[in-house]
Amino acid sequence: MKTEGTLYRPPVEANTFLLQVTAGCTHNACRFCNMYKDKNFHLIDEDILIENLQEEKKIRDIYGRPHRRMFLADGDVFSLSADKLEEKINLIRKYHPDVETFAMYAAIRNLKHKTDEELLRLKELGVNDLYIGYESGLDDVLASMNKGHTIEDAVTQAERLNKVGISHNALIILGLAGKGRGEESGRATADLINKIKPKMTRLATLSIFENTELYKDIEEGKFVVPGETEILTEEKTIIENIELPDMHLWACHITNSVRLEGYISRDKEWMVSKLNKSIETMDDEVFAKKFKRNQL
Repeated sequence: MKTEGTLYRPPVEANTFLLQVTAGCTHNACRFCNMYKDKNFHLIDEDILIENLQEEKKIRDIYGRPHRRMFLADGDVFSLSADKLEEKINLIRKYHPDVETFAMYAAIRNLKHKTDEELLRLKELGVNDLYIGYESGLDDVLASMNKGHTIEDAVTQAERLNKVGISHNALIILGLAGKGRGEESGRATADLINKIKPKMTRLATLSIFENTELYKDIEEGKFVVPGETEILTEEKTIIENIELPDMHLWACHITNSVRLEGYISRDKEWMVSKLNKSIETMDDEVFAKKFKRNQL
């Protein structure tokens, strides 16, 4: 399998076949992100794409287990036009006709450029389970991190996805609001989640990497990373205030100090209880010395 650079995928898609359709990110300007700094956005050459599809088909034919689901990489496949996405999906199905679902990362800014009719067409083609970096429920945080959308944008585009039946998963970063704003951020983020109604919400914790603008902000004293007690309090506040009983919450990311997974209707109480116990016993100074997120 030929790929360009490091491929990223949501941890919950660990058992899904990854197919690189594009490389890089069209935005590539979020102040906290270092994932695509080594490459400019472009389509993967069609000859390479076909070669990868043919190679995987041979493997599937040997084992007699066709793919039912694929995750299309890299970080910005959904930025392609609806026509181009349909072209790529038709090409994939030429070699893997049994694929029912095409999951991928998406961004609010890319949803805005697709009509309702195009979204419905993509849904009928099997596009589903979009992973969207909503990140925070606070507009000023989104602006300061150069995320490229507002809360109003996020709610509007999520409503459009819900209307056509494309499920989406909310990616949230704990600690992104900075020190002293944990509870405020938690309440605002829960409010956002309640409005956008995702199938799943994934909570990860802010990691700081040297080759990012946020790292420079920290060095210059413009941003202070919250302590672990505050991060866990933010997480608890989010969970306490989510009002979507059927929503799946996944907080088992490697960056999280407390691992949680469950459904709001069934598991909210024990998740909050587990976080309370961790908050009560947390020593921020000791934790900071032992747990280095930028080394994960």
